[in-house]
Amino acid sequence: MRILPIHLGLKVKFMIIISILIISTSVILSGFLIQKQGDFFHKELEKRAESLVRNLAYNSEFGVLIENKDILSNLLRGVMREKDLVYAFIYDKEGKILAYVDSGSLLSSLGKNTTPLKTTHTKKVLHQVFRSKGGLEYHDVSYPIVTTKVKMPKEELGIIPQKDLGDNFEEGKIGVARIGVSLEDLKRQIADMKRVIVVLTSIVVALALLLTYAFVNLIIRPVEKLVKATERIAQGDLSENVEIKQKDEIGRLATSFNQMTESLKRSREEIEIYNRTLEKKVEERTKQLKEAQAKLIQTEKMCAVGQLAAGVAHELNNPLGGIMGYAQYALEKIAHRKGKEISEEELSVYAQYLSDIEAQSKRCKGIVQNLLKFARSSSKADFEILDLNLVLSDTLMFVQHQLAMGKVKLLQNLSLDIPKVSGNAGMLQQVFTNIILNAIQVMPNGGELLVSTRSIDFEERLGKGVEVCFSDTGCGIPEDQRDKIFEPFFTTKKVGQGTGLGLSVSYGIVKEHKGEIKVKSQVGKGTTFTILLPTAEVLKEEEKLVTSTP
Repeated sequence: MRILPIHLGLKVKFMIIISILIISTSVILSGFLIQKQGDFFHKELEKRAESLVRNLAYNSEFGVLIENKDILSNLLRGVMREKDLVYAFIYDKEGKILAYVDSGSLLSSLGKNTTPLKTTHTKKVLHQVFRSKGGLEYHDVSYPIVTTKVKMPKEELGIIPQKDLGDNFEEGKIGVARIGVSLEDLKRQIADMKRVIVVLTSIVVALALLLTYAFVNLIIRPVEKLVKATERIAQGDLSENVEIKQKDEIGRLATSFNQMTESLKRSREEIEIYNRTLEKKVEERTKQLKEAQAKLIQTEKMCAVGQLAAGVAHELNNPLGGIMGYAQYALEKIAHRKGKEISEEELSVYAQYLSDIEAQSKRCKGIVQNLLKFARSSSKADFEILDLNLVLSDTLMFVQHQLAMGKVKLLQNLSLDIPKVSGNAGMLQQVFTNIILNAIQVMPNGGELLVSTRSIDFEERLGKGVEVCFSDTGCGIPEDQRDKIFEPFFTTKKVGQGTGLGLSVSYGIVKEHKGEIKVKSQVGKGTTFTILLPTAEVLKEEEKLVTSTP
């Protein structure tokens, strides 16, 4: 249970708790002191009243024996000189009043029907407290009047010396002495005592509270300075230190706090200096990474070109053989017709030869241009609108010889209604080539490779895209290696058969095209690589969203 509201300050909480403690302690001690002092005053009054009535009883023995009212009245008037005595009585042993003095005519209020407020019995003394009709209270004390009698025959009195009487004496009650002491003076004394104690307690409490306030200030004020300094630091202001000259724990805390502030200030200055140069460093490092990435892509591309060289040579061999044959045949015919006219029929045949030579030459030129285009290094990826079916067709032309040499049967399922994408043809050819060459290598005894395209709807992106799948019937990829195949330099091939960069570079190219590359594989049954590329319209919409986002 929360004792004080949490929004109160530490100083207020300290003052409230300590003030409650001081005040409650002072009230308890004052009440205890007042109670004890009042009891002491009552006991002193009882002792004094008991002493007075005892003396009165002792001195009135003779007057009671002879029943002399004058002697008894003189004794009572002497007792009544005490200022707080209000009445005094002397009774005989039957209870008849022998003499009395009543300063306030209280005899009627002390009759037999009056019930005492308080009664206390001791061995001989009876203490009672009465209240008069006027509301005044009196302490009534009664003491027996006794006389000493000799237990022996009268004829022996005076014959036996007193010292030889022994235990022949006995006391007998002959009356009662009674006095009444007013409690008004006692009440005034107690009231005065209460006022003095209350005043002294108030002074002590006030001084204690002042000392507490000073003590709390001595402790809390440095803490408040530390709190304010902490708030300034939270707002970013590190310019001021906490000035606390105390040598205690708070002083050490302030010193540590100032040291921390200085350390933060130096750290912030270092960070600001570093931030001023960070942008330049980031630009330089980004440029270096781009250059390294371009070199890496080109290196892997040249590795693929090397693997494609045999196929390209085979592709060039057939048209070059036709060109050579037609050229040799035409030269031979012309050599035999020296000095003779060439007929229209022969000119038609020669024209056909030249047409075939031109067609085969264009075919060779196209193959060489595509190879150069594929192998060309580019530091900047120029994106354009592409038909992926055409990019795939150009790529498959390169790898026809490798497919034939590897006894791999190529199956194509290219959709004719796929949308256009935005990309770099050479970079995408490199991705497709890497995947196809990897498929040929994982089918050493031959197999099938299915290349397919289709239009798709992205699950988490607005608009459509194109899916390109390469499914082989190779050995598959173990499950523990599937998460590593896109890591640089990771390869399952033998030493000298791969760099371990093909899939890593392909992964980077696909990501640069804002696409995704996924793999599914089952050991012994084959692997499927799936490439998802967004359309040019999707990329434009996403660029608009990024630009409009604040």
